[in-house]
Amino acid sequence: MTIVNGDASDGAQTMLTQGKQVADFTQALKLLQSESKDGLDVHTLIDSARNGGLTYNDFLMLPGYIGFPANAVSLDSPVTKRITLKTPFLSSPMDTVTEEKMAIHIALLGGLGVIHHNCSIEEQAEMVAKVKRFENGFITDPIVLSPKTTVEEAKDLKMKWGFGGFPVTGKPFSLEFLIHHFPIL
Repeated sequence: MTIVNGDASDGAQTMLTQGKQVADFTQALKLLQSESKDGLDVHTLIDSARNGGLTYNDFLMLPGYIGFPANAVSLDSPVTKRITLKTPFLSSPMDTVTEEKMAIHIALLGGLGVIHHNCSIEEQAEMVAKVKRFENGFITDPIVLSPKTTVEEAKDLKMKWGFGGFPVTGKPFSLEFLIHHFPIL
């Protein structure tokens, strides 16, 4: 029997609970008040024999009293022995999660995108180069073309770097024109 999210059929409910009594979520506050201590310890919380498999919907986090000011809380996250992030944004090194685009966006938020290793060393180095070239939207070291560059070379550069807008310069610091990615598709 396939069970889908939100399936309320009796068969699915019986399979999920395996005959155990399931607490009604609307009574969560009453259940918490009947507990003698402040919340549950981690061992009780993850006891699969008692609670079964838990999901995010199974937790009710309630604020409680803290005996310290909020500015005393540190969110510093040590990444290595010498690198600490003040903002704990760190992406997973999975090929479906972090490639150059995600790493750039995470970095713009003050975090760190960990490039995955499910590709060749050259591809990893290329992803890192793309991230390093992106600096808050400003290109500090642009790739420029000469007026003698062919359209085929511009297409190859677009494929290599992931963008298609290139300034074309004649003399040093002299912008002749700009190739945009639409004409060279």
